[in-house]
Amino acid sequence: MQLDIQARNYTPTARVREAVEDKAQKLLKYADVERVRCTLSEEHVDRICEVHVHTLGKDFHARAASDDMLASVDRACASLEKQLRRYKSKRDDRRTAPHDDSPLSSAAILEASVHPEPSGAEDEEA
Repeated sequence: MQLDIQARNYTPTARVREAVEDKAQKLLKYADVERVRCTLSEEHVDRICEVHVHTLGKDFHARAASDDMLASVDRACASLEKQLRRYKSKRDDRRTAPHDDSPLSSAAILEASVHPEPSGAEDEEA
């Protein structure tokens, strides 16, 4: 996993960098993360954390703002964790979905439901 930490109008402390690295490592249990880009910025009184996660086939994004940069990092990573958890469950549901191994095609099934074959019960009554 490649981790890029960018700062705009803000100088990240070692504690903030460490928090970003720890949170990024936790995202690995939900998907095969190729790249994480974290942008830390300061605007007026808000500390903003934007995180972009690139996985195979899909990108995820989260943004959080608060008075404290650590709180912003926690909120953004929690949002990403939720997104990745949902993505993983959908992906796993598709993988474990039962497959229809019947020899009939969908057209044959539709034809059989529209024109049912006569049953032998009518012949027995006559």
